[in-house]
Amino acid sequence: MLLDRQRVKFWQKWVFGFMALIMAGFLVMIPLSKETACGGATSATKQIDTEIAKYQAAVTADPQNVESWQSLAENFVLRANQQPQGSPAQTADWRSAAQHYESADELLSKQKGPAAKQLRIDNLQQLVSVYLFLEDYQLATNVYGQITALQPKDAQSFFDMATVAISAGDTNTALLAFTTFLKLDPNSADAPAVRDWIAANSGTPSPSPSPTLSPTPSPSSSSGGGK
Repeated sequence: MLLDRQRVKFWQKWVFGFMALIMAGFLVMIPLSKETACGGATSATKQIDTEIAKYQAAVTADPQNVESWQSLAENFVLRANQQPQGSPAQTADWRSAAQHYESADELLSKQKGPAAKQLRIDNLQQLVSVYLFLEDYQLATNVYGQITALQPKDAQSFFDMATVAISAGDTNTALLAFTTFLKLDPNSADAPAVRDWIAANSGTPSPSPSPTLSPTPSPSSSSGGGK
């Protein structure tokens, strides 16, 4: 089913995007020296621990510093990647990362202006990625609620929200998100599959494209359209 393939694309986007974040942070944080090269994973973990301690001190000294909260979260993400897969230590680091991204969001929500708004959206996207790795799909759905409130004309955000809501078993939220997605991008290549899903899960006909719309399909929202 097309919708199933789109869900696979959604998860691939998050996995590859998040791994890119991890690798980028890794290259920035770990000096390219002979000592580091020989030290292996132990040296890497020690470096991350040092960074965590540094940013913990920074947020204690200045709790209003958004960048310090975000850097602290990012380093917990990096350390989680070093932990044994599925271990309690890894889960604890993911949850610490989520907590610190939430602290950054609390501060960003008080700031005004387009730049602050975009910073908050970016921060919330990172928070979503952590919840996805924790497989906490309901919390990820809740964060998408904040993202879509900040950019209510972004069809892609509603599509992603619906996809995560399905994983959370939250059919009502998925129906609402997909319905909004169709209103924002009715000519999306994903629209037929979305309409089929709505019909199968709501028991009522799904929205149809307006007859006044151009018959030429516009780019799919799941490829970045709809804004």
